[in-house]
Amino acid sequence: MDDKEIVLTEDQSPNREGTAHQAALGPKPKRKYFFSPLDSTYADAVNLDAETVEFTPEEDYAVKRKIDNRVLPLVICSYVFNQFDRTNSGNAHVLDEFNENFGITNNDKWTLALSIFYVGYCLLEMPANVFQRYIGANRFFFLSLTWWGIASLSFVYAKGYGGLLALRVLLGIGEAGYYAGMIYYLSFWYRRHELAMRISLCMTGTFPGAIGGLLAFGLVRAKTSLLTGWQFLFLIEAIPTLIMASCILFFLPSFPFSATFLTPRERAIAQARLNRDHRPTSHGGATGWESFKLVITDINSWLFMIVYASFNVGVATVSYFLPTLIKDLGFSSINAQGMTVAPYIVGWFMVFLQAWNSDRTKERGYHVMASTAISFIGYVILATSVQKSVGAAYFALFLVVGGNFSLFPLVMSWAANAFSPTSKRGVGTAFIVSISNTVSIASPQIYFDSEDNFRKGHAISAACLFVSFLTAFALRTRLAWLNKECQKAARAISEEKDKNETPGEIPDSDYRYVFMT
Repeated sequence: MDDKEIVLTEDQSPNREGTAHQAALGPKPKRKYFFSPLDSTYADAVNLDAETVEFTPEEDYAVKRKIDNRVLPLVICSYVFNQFDRTNSGNAHVLDEFNENFGITNNDKWTLALSIFYVGYCLLEMPANVFQRYIGANRFFFLSLTWWGIASLSFVYAKGYGGLLALRVLLGIGEAGYYAGMIYYLSFWYRRHELAMRISLCMTGTFPGAIGGLLAFGLVRAKTSLLTGWQFLFLIEAIPTLIMASCILFFLPSFPFSATFLTPRERAIAQARLNRDHRPTSHGGATGWESFKLVITDINSWLFMIVYASFNVGVATVSYFLPTLIKDLGFSSINAQGMTVAPYIVGWFMVFLQAWNSDRTKERGYHVMASTAISFIGYVILATSVQKSVGAAYFALFLVVGGNFSLFPLVMSWAANAFSPTSKRGVGTAFIVSISNTVSIASPQIYFDSEDNFRKGHAISAACLFVSFLTAFALRTRLAWLNKECQKAARAISEEKDKNETPGEIPDSDYRYVFMT
């Protein structure tokens, strides 16, 4: 019988090993061409094996660690290079040679160049996530890294203000779908209460920010007859991105069912871990348009968007302005780049500890409120004391960096936990990032008062953090209320009807779905 004619049915045996259905299909899913999706028959086989596989807690842990060792290094490295390519301009902006090359003669030109990045980024965010699920993560991220790597490399030889704007737009197009797409991708591998810590390890700007500051501190001193320091910055940090793109293509597994680094039994265990938590599906479900309608009619989507958009005002500016803010405290351009390292390192510890404790307690809302409060305090200090005390202002930057960046893994893992089915989760996380980043188009414009040490910009950021705090409180209260209402509905359902429930992914509108608060 031809492979395509195989009908998947339950074996007469219990299939406790979780390998029977996969064995009937062969060792590896194959594609017809680069943009074709993986064969859903293999996904069905792994899911059928996952229904009956039996495994010990030790095996569960071993499979999780094996996934960690394969997936996380690739995701971490790609995100580090993502942040390098995005924030190179911020480190280069404190150098006169960079500003002269691109005709940046005032602060207004600089903030426009920062803002224009988000145009393509926002427009393509949601389509990119739908496309990622269709062709698989490895091929999607290969295209993404290659695009923005070439755009970043092009900065080395570009000239003029028009060239800067064009490259910033291209960089935004290349990065569209990357951040939300990685969150979506990780949700195919980890249980809901395992996400925050892993997102904090993979997707926080503090670690690459610290490395980028150190590299900038060293590279800007380099000079040859052909290249100056800022050009080395873009050259040295863009080339690894292109190399990383190839590594992603060949070594990053798209889904658990197609992971060749796992044995058939381990694939079944990996899928069973998720099916007993939130049952993500790699194929089928609602279309992109249907998922979009589910997202925009869900109040939770808008609340998450407000939380994210409000704190992202600060993130979208501090990433680019941190060297400038430190330089304005009275330090030289080169020393300012070196002094960005300490806030990022301390911020990384805060990001990790917040995410670790959030996963340990299976709680998100109060952790989000704590981080918004810390960042709010930092901005208040900057707005009131930046002209009075260099020490107080530098200390406030530690609070701002730690508070802002710890919100990324907390809010995005919270959002990923709140959307179901899988198709809605993909569009939902992209919706939050996309709509929120439309605010980021205007975010750099809040730092318009360079002659006043950006005090008004700091005050606006503080107000946005306060809005984020209040919205997170409202969202947590709403989700807790929904859980209570679902518990009441569950008690009202007869036991017989409960037995007749069809297995499958539980939508977030179902009374059985439990929101993480």
